[in-house]
Amino acid sequence: MRLTRDDRITVAAHRGDSYNYYENTMTAFKMAVEAGADMIETDVRLTSDNIPILIHDDKIDRTTNGKGSVSLYTFSQIQEFNAGDEYNVEHIPTFEEFIDWASKENITLNIELKEYYVKGNEDRCIDCIEQVVCLVEKYCMTDRIVFNSFDAWILEYIYRKYGRKYLLHGFYPYTEMFNVNIDPTEFLYCACIWDIYNDNIYDFLKSNNIEPWIGASVTQKSKLDICIKKGAKLITTNNPRDIFEKIL
Repeated sequence: MRLTRDDRITVAAHRGDSYNYYENTMTAFKMAVEAGADMIETDVRLTSDNIPILIHDDKIDRTTNGKGSVSLYTFSQIQEFNAGDEYNVEHIPTFEEFIDWASKENITLNIELKEYYVKGNEDRCIDCIEQVVCLVEKYCMTDRIVFNSFDAWILEYIYRKYGRKYLLHGFYPYTEMFNVNIDPTEFLYCACIWDIYNDNIYDFLKSNNIEPWIGASVTQKSKLDICIKKGAKLITTNNPRDIFEKIL
C-alpha cells in the first residue's frame, strides 16, 4: 500500500489550507481539497471527557478565543470557543466529524497523534489511539491513512498490535522522536527530514524502503526542485495552491 504518487510529488495540506484559513477547521480542510491537495495532515487530542478533537497545541490559547489546556475542557465546553474570528465563526472539529467528511472525498489523511505516552498520560494515550483506529475502521479509511507522532511509543504500539495494517510516519534522524524502543527502520513507511540537502539521509531512507518526506518550511521553488531531485515523495505545506503553482 502506498499513499504517494509516481507522476509528481504528493502535496499534503498542513492542518488544512492553514495559510488562507483557520488551521484545523472544517473550512481549512474543505478548501485544501478544493485547492487540489492529495492529503490532509491534522492533529488529534482528547478533551477531558475523552473525545478526540482536532487541535495542534496542548492549549487553546493560540487558535481560539479561549484560554487553558485542552485536557481541562469537556467537549461541550470546547465547542463554546471560536476557532475563527468574529466574522468567520469556526468550531474545533471532532475526529469523527472530520473522518466522516473525508471518507466522502478523494483525499488521504495524515493523522498526528498528540496524546503522548508519558507519566500520568498513559491511559489517555492508549485510549486516543484506539478511538482513532476504531473510527478509521468504522468509516472504511484504513487504506487512506498514515499515522504519525513524535512519540515513537505510539508508532510502536500500533505496529505491535496491528502489524503492517497501518502506514506509520516518523522523523529522521530518529533522535527527533522520543520513547524509541524499536529501531524505526523496522516499521516506518515514511520519515520527515529536516536536512533537505543531505544526500546520505535520502540514500539511507530509500535503501530501507522508507519514503523521504519534507515539511512546510520548504516553500521556494529552487529548494523544492532539489528535494524532488534527491527523492522526496511528499511535501507538507500550509499553502497547497502555492505549491502546485511551483511544481506544475
